[in-house]
Amino acid sequence: MTTPLIDIKHITKSYTLGGETFKALDDVSLAVAEGEFLSIVGPSGSGKSTLMNMIGCLDMPDDGSYHLDGVDVFKLNDNRLSEIRNKKIGFIFQQFNLLTKLSALENVELPLIYAGLSASKREKVALKSLEKVGLGDKKKNLPTQLSGGQQQRVAIARALAAGPSILLADEPTGALDSKTGREVMGILQELNAQGNTIVMITHDLDIAAYGTRSIRIQDGKLYDEGENK
Repeated sequence: MTTPLIDIKHITKSYTLGGETFKALDDVSLAVAEGEFLSIVGPSGSGKSTLMNMIGCLDMPDDGSYHLDGVDVFKLNDNRLSEIRNKKIGFIFQQFNLLTKLSALENVELPLIYAGLSASKREKVALKSLEKVGLGDKKKNLPTQLSGGQQQRVAIARALAAGPSILLADEPTGALDSKTGREVMGILQELNAQGNTIVMITHDLDIAAYGTRSIRIQDGKLYDEGENK
């Protein structure tokens, strides 16, 4: 049996607010194979963002284990965790998180600076990433000169630039109209068809259907919805 790329077992995470403790994640186990496009569906407060933070190595659980590509990430120090995030994970956010004073190309180059690439190599890799999402001709444009859909495509190109094992998409169509949202989801499907592993959280069942498999999260517990048709 092939080892899952993401292998989470019996994770719990609790928070205390206003003197009350609640479980954001309650004995959660999840396996994601290389090449999957997994949709995690749930309403606000269901625990999906906490789960995404765990997968992205941005948060630690109270209990449980997480192996990413065979590495026990919860046993790593902060420097190694940063290294794992930079090399293994590409993040796509709802609000794009582009730097407004940088061009599309310069925004895509950012993770490559942390990866230690030379300026000429960075430019070459970033341009290739922009071309993958159909924006090679917009490389000099500032975010303010791009539509919402184009900004999200720049954000996807940035997530792809360092060649990560996993793309984590947090409500990637949440700030877009439905037509542009469908275009962005089409790009994610194309990237998945090319071999990229994608984990996406959404509250929208129509958007979730673009994935190859869906799971539902409610009150910190996971429910397998099975493969999408």
